[in-house]
Amino acid sequence: MTPEVERLERLAERLRTVDPYVPPPGAKIRGWNLVLAAVEQSNTARSGVHPIRRLVLASVAAGVLLVAGAVAASADSLPDSIFYPLKGVLENTRGALTFGASDQLAYHLDLARTRLTEAQAMFARHRVDLADQALSGLDDQLNDAALVIQAEKQSDPAVGAAMENRLRQAIATHDAQLAGLQGQVTNPTALNAIMQARDRAAQALQTAAKNGKGNGNPGTSPNGSGLGNGTANSPHPTPKH
Repeated sequence: MTPEVERLERLAERLRTVDPYVPPPGAKIRGWNLVLAAVEQSNTARSGVHPIRRLVLASVAAGVLLVAGAVAASADSLPDSIFYPLKGVLENTRGALTFGASDQLAYHLDLARTRLTEAQAMFARHRVDLADQALSGLDDQLNDAALVIQAEKQSDPAVGAAMENRLRQAIATHDAQLAGLQGQVTNPTALNAIMQARDRAAQALQTAAKNGKGNGNPGTSPNGSGLGNGTANSPHPTPKH
């Protein structure tokens, strides 16, 4: 046995005779206080960061849900809805991302159908003012479609002629709906708005026919019948809203 091992054995024997140390109650309390203080300090440091992070994440999530809900609600909103302005923004964004004459024509014809649907709904709710604005929007979309066709005819007459036929069919459908609506309303202002919308639709078709083979006559519907009271021949301009 080496001297080092013998020394350790003697030390162990002496330690067996020593009573175990029991810390006084005050030392135990101070020790627990130190532990609790360290835990509280750690929780305070975490609470100073995470609640702010959670608040930011919750705010972002709420904002995303709010925007998504507003977008969804605006898709089918009507002119008397608070979401209607957002609908216009989305439509303009869609138009800015539409390329090619055929796609642009489809875009304007789609919005023309939407405006006519809105006008019908507003007439049903006796909101003649909003219905008149929707019909004015219908006129704008048909005119824009006619200008697209006119430009296409200069580069490709055959394609332009086919697009003009699409516009003619769309206007014939709109005119039939407006004629039916005209027979349902009795308000003089509403009747005048509908007659003007029918005349302006015929004017849009004449615009599309320029530089082409179509010759169109003012005050004539796409199916050959008169539109409204033939106000397209009147010398005064059509009011815009």
